[in-house]
Amino acid sequence: MRVMRNGLWGGVAAVVFGAAGCATTPWGTRGLTAGQEARGSWWMQETALTTDGKLSLSGKPWWPQALELRPGEQFTVDPGGRMIVRRESLTRREGPSDAIVWVIDDDADGSVAQGGDTDSDCYVVDYGRNGLVDRMVDYIDDDGDQDPDEMDIRYFVDGALRQVWCGLDLDDDNAMWDLVAYEYSADFFKSDPHGDAMIFMNKFDPQRGEWVPISECPFAFYDTDSDTYSEVVVRASAAPLARDVAGDPDYANDARRYRGEWGDEMRRMGLVNIRYSFDADNLSGPETPLHYDFGFNLVGSVPYRFSGMEHFNPKRRPPQVVRVIPHDRVRAVADRYPAVETGFTWHEYQDDTIAIGAPPHEGLDRRWEGVFWIWERRFMENTGGPCQKWNMRREWSRRPTDRRELYYSGVDRRIHLFGAEEGWIQVGHCEGTVALGEIRMFDTDGNGYFDRWEVYKGQSPVPVRVSRVRDEKAKRIPFDYERIVRFYTQEMLPGALAANDKLAAAMTAVRPFAAPPGLAAALQTGSPGERRFVQDVVREMQYQALRQYFMAEANRVIAEAKMNDLRQVEHGAGRDSAWAWEMIRLIEKLDVAYGQGDFDQACGVLAEIGRTAGGAEK
Repeated sequence: MRVMRNGLWGGVAAVVFGAAGCATTPWGTRGLTAGQEARGSWWMQETALTTDGKLSLSGKPWWPQALELRPGEQFTVDPGGRMIVRRESLTRREGPSDAIVWVIDDDADGSVAQGGDTDSDCYVVDYGRNGLVDRMVDYIDDDGDQDPDEMDIRYFVDGALRQVWCGLDLDDDNAMWDLVAYEYSADFFKSDPHGDAMIFMNKFDPQRGEWVPISECPFAFYDTDSDTYSEVVVRASAAPLARDVAGDPDYANDARRYRGEWGDEMRRMGLVNIRYSFDADNLSGPETPLHYDFGFNLVGSVPYRFSGMEHFNPKRRPPQVVRVIPHDRVRAVADRYPAVETGFTWHEYQDDTIAIGAPPHEGLDRRWEGVFWIWERRFMENTGGPCQKWNMRREWSRRPTDRRELYYSGVDRRIHLFGAEEGWIQVGHCEGTVALGEIRMFDTDGNGYFDRWEVYKGQSPVPVRVSRVRDEKAKRIPFDYERIVRFYTQEMLPGALAANDKLAAAMTAVRPFAAPPGLAAALQTGSPGERRFVQDVVREMQYQALRQYFMAEANRVIAEAKMNDLRQVEHGAGRDSAWAWEMIRLIEKLDVAYGQGDFDQACGVLAEIGRTAGGAEK
């Protein structure tokens, strides 16, 4: 069942940013708020909150009997055997817990006889058996097909409601949250990062008895090709507009905030960060799940006020209205989000120093969160983690913009962020290699395109190659996902792979080169994008080795040449100073062609180098 299509969302206006729509309900414009459960069904009344969100079990008539239970024992509670209370020995992340669990069969299908089910049952948990509620897990079956369509995990502190994790099963795969001991297991790989799905968090306002957006609100996943795997993911972060950014740069990810006490600044929440990721080669599937290739990290500050954000469900326990951007509007919001700074990341290859991927693909380093920023060099708030460091291309722009703009550079044959003034990629720690070096990119004239590349080898503080181009060979790419996929897979990657092959063959004809074993094997495996990255790394190694060899030989000849010695000319000497200077000039021509990405010209120069080197050997 797709919730956003069944009429439960508030009216979705045609505009992206604007006043929130309100859901019309039998009780008014906002549904039931905390403390209004008496106006709802019997099961709402059973779990009634106070207006300020308190829920205690110690006042229930069955509480004394619950305290007498031994682990594993349970009893039935009226009315009609639709509730049970049991004692469970749980293992939480914090350690063992001796809990009282109250199970309520909302749809009266007899599920409590088997301990409860996951379509319309509610589980209320007291971890310490002190009479104060700690968690409430509520499954909601919207269409009566006996599987859940929505799921709430409510977190209480000392019996007071603080926050809720909500899940929407939009593709009807019956997967939402993975639980351990009636709370989120913190492993979303086991939850539902695939297909069409959405999760989000709200904070409880105890002064108004309502929900407000906070933290990840939402995490939205999109299956664009109907293969049950996601190709696009958006994570939006909500935090108070009046927050102290310097004092708490990770507010949206800070459990002390969303699980802490209410603050008046939370009444004016803002959308302060968006992570927006894409599967450029459309390889996301069973063999390579979560195969996101690039992503934007957008920092801004706009009021969290969007069309259709009041999501009312009459089967939700009060408060019945949660607030979140509708799934079918999230991408439009991300497309036009007014960012004050933008980070752009491209996942080029894996990083052997970490294992953060989905089992059994840990080494692929593919996260459900997509491709996102790192707290390094340019610190961007609310970016989260864990992050991959090596073989991830980063680009950054401080230019305010409400557009996601890309371009293709014919110099390095890559897609870049238009307006990025700088970028870098740390290369290495893959396929048995160590830290190989770094490539840095700069826009020196401020026209939005990179025109300078610096290549560093190992830990060298100075570059081994600097290329400054007059013509960036830039082509703007319309920001349209399907067009980007076509361009990337049908034009850019095949062209780059072929150009690399041609240049590598031309260099090998001049001077043989053997790639490190791990990289040599990687040239034959992986996705086209990964093979292309390995090609680039090996190509640069080969180029530096060739350049180093001939420059060293030429400089040796010049250093050893005798001043005013005409015999080298008279006798037609091979590697004399004239030969050496010609080789130096050819290497200079090769540097220019190679640095400008003109591999056809570079191949021509390599042929000249080969003839010059061969002639000296005869």
